[in-house]
Amino acid sequence: ADGSAHFDFTGSGYESLGNINAPKSVVMSAIIYCLRCLVNSDIPLNQGCLLPITVDIPDSSILNPSETAAVVGGNVLTSQRITD
Repeated sequence: ADGSAHFDFTGSGYESLGNINAPKSVVMSAIIYCLRCLVNSDIPLNQGCLLPITVDIPDSSILNPSETAAVVGGNVLTSQRITD
């Protein structure tokens, strides 16, 4: 194993008119949280530990909304669904 992983969110829904969208940074935080739960050693909380990780997230989706989309609810509700 080379320590890499790929997360594919292709097929995620379009961005919502409500506030349940999650910015890409929240998606990345959920990913690192899951990885830290799966690995039996401490992983630092920094960008460097995400270098071997690739992520596909469609533009204008609920997980990568446009700049004008509301996102406050996605920071909690949607990120919890990602970790589930």
